[in-house]
Amino acid sequence: MENNGNDRTPWGANMEPEEDPDKDFPIRESVEDAFGNKRSFQITYESVGLGYTLIAREEGKEGLGYEFSAFSETSPCNALFRLREKMYRSLATRHITWRDSQYVPMHGTIRGRITWSQAEGLVVVVDGIPLTLADLGEILAMHEGWQFRLDIVDPSDDISK
Repeated sequence: MENNGNDRTPWGANMEPEEDPDKDFPIRESVEDAFGNKRSFQITYESVGLGYTLIAREEGKEGLGYEFSAFSETSPCNALFRLREKMYRSLATRHITWRDSQYVPMHGTIRGRITWSQAEGLVVVVDGIPLTLADLGEILAMHEGWQFRLDIVDPSDDISK
């Protein structure tokens, strides 16, 4: 049968998937973190004129858990691939641990996200854990006299590498 371009091919066929993100999103996905815990995410999309932005937010954390985003100029499927790559790599790396009544860095790099909490004000989320500025100050105080570099990057950039 000849394809006149008006019909759509289902996902399982050997052609390009149907590009109707409203039919495919939101997606719920569970990913194991470095602690061996399963973390549940809801993945949504936004059409942003020049492409697609996908956002994965950890469920049940009210914005104070993990959050990832990825962009593709061409397809939400491409953005989903990039998003999953970031999620799995980021969740596999542990940056802090709780020891002696405080958070302690596991190594010389701490990666996270800046956000806001109604109760705490400005917080940074590291390893899915919201840290107040006081918590972050205690971590920095452990390294008094050391140098550091603070990079603030767009949420669609991959800082897990």
